[in-house]
Amino acid sequence: MRNHLPYLGVLSRREQSRCSVVFAVDRRKALGLIVNCRQLKANDRQSTREDQVMAKNGYKIIDSDMHVFEPHDLYLKYMNPKWGDRIPRGQPRKTHGQIKFTFADGKPIRPSGTQVLAATSPKQSRDESSPGETEVAQRYAKPLARAYDAVSQLDAMDDEGVDVAVLFRTFPLHCDDSLEAEYANDLCRAWNSWMADFCKARPKRLRPSALITLHDIDLAIDETRRAVTELGAIGLCLVPEPINGRHIHDRYYDPLWREAEKLAAPICFHPAASPNQDQAVHRFKGHSNEAVLINAFRNPVELMLAVGSFCAGGVLERFPKLRVAFLEGNCSWLPWALYRLDERWEMRKGYCNEPMSLRPSDYFLRQCFISVDVEEELVIDVIRRVGDDNVVISTDYPHADSHWPNAVNDFMAVEIPSDARKKILWDNCARLYGVE
Repeated sequence: MRNHLPYLGVLSRREQSRCSVVFAVDRRKALGLIVNCRQLKANDRQSTREDQVMAKNGYKIIDSDMHVFEPHDLYLKYMNPKWGDRIPRGQPRKTHGQIKFTFADGKPIRPSGTQVLAATSPKQSRDESSPGETEVAQRYAKPLARAYDAVSQLDAMDDEGVDVAVLFRTFPLHCDDSLEAEYANDLCRAWNSWMADFCKARPKRLRPSALITLHDIDLAIDETRRAVTELGAIGLCLVPEPINGRHIHDRYYDPLWREAEKLAAPICFHPAASPNQDQAVHRFKGHSNEAVLINAFRNPVELMLAVGSFCAGGVLERFPKLRVAFLEGNCSWLPWALYRLDERWEMRKGYCNEPMSLRPSDYFLRQCFISVDVEEELVIDVIRRVGDDNVVISTDYPHADSHWPNAVNDFMAVEIPSDARKKILWDNCARLYGVE
């Protein structure tokens, strides 16, 4: 080989492999091919992680619910300027955590969960740091240095071995019964426009969800169409709590579910921290150890109720092609919840005013998905009792309780069959979001 093409020795092994055809050409052509290979190498350097496959431990991975940290000037840049001093704004992030968004006069838009706890737990608010805070700050030092931009998001995915991530909000501002519908909707529009731009950094790996508020059905439908058809959103993020007393299985919302079904856009229910909406855990506010009780029960209980609304409230009977996900509230409770719904339906179906041709569990198995926390070993029981076709994974980056950068490793340690692991890491999420 070297005698035939002496100049090939200046190429790396990678370049040689890209230029195997040189063995059939003369020396002059070889020189040209060397130049071409140099260009190929430059292109390799310039090529992004767009088409990389992480294949961690042999598995491709989609994160069904990876989060972003909103920048302090998101709404100043993206919200309709007509709102003036009511446009949320904050200070640049100096530490890990949420931005404290305020109106122009400094009044908070909506207190975050940690802000609420600080106000109701004086002892904790006086402490210099809560348990684990230092560790969290050290762990997230690298993405913080980049202000949690798209590059840091991709780096975090690489650290975990995640190929594709569907990106969700951290602190939604619209979850407030008292907001007028147009203002709440414009908060969502601003976030959705920012999210679409964020994902342009690597559109095949960073996939946007869209915030949709249920304050007004017509505005919700308009924003759903815009988000999916113009911004490229592949999932619609809604909170499961009632809005002004109207529950999510109320027929008022049927036009939205119909539009989502038509657009093949999944509905993704994801509870929010401390919304100004009806939440079951509000009964614990102001009482002993509310920090534990609220945080432990909020997401699972709200998602249980949402499963009930859609699987036993008639929604999935009316919209048999609608896909629905229940995110960031564990999955261990699912076998019991479906058992309970089926049992009560068998006993009480004669009293139902909404027709249902299937058991509640059948609707779930046909159309729904639920996320597993990476350390949630009880998923073993979920797989045994419900199956492995409806579970998806979430790393929950960059939240403080995320296991990043070892979230995927922790899930790999859960003893489930390899075929089930493959479904949870890729296949199920690909079906949920229509990712190829």
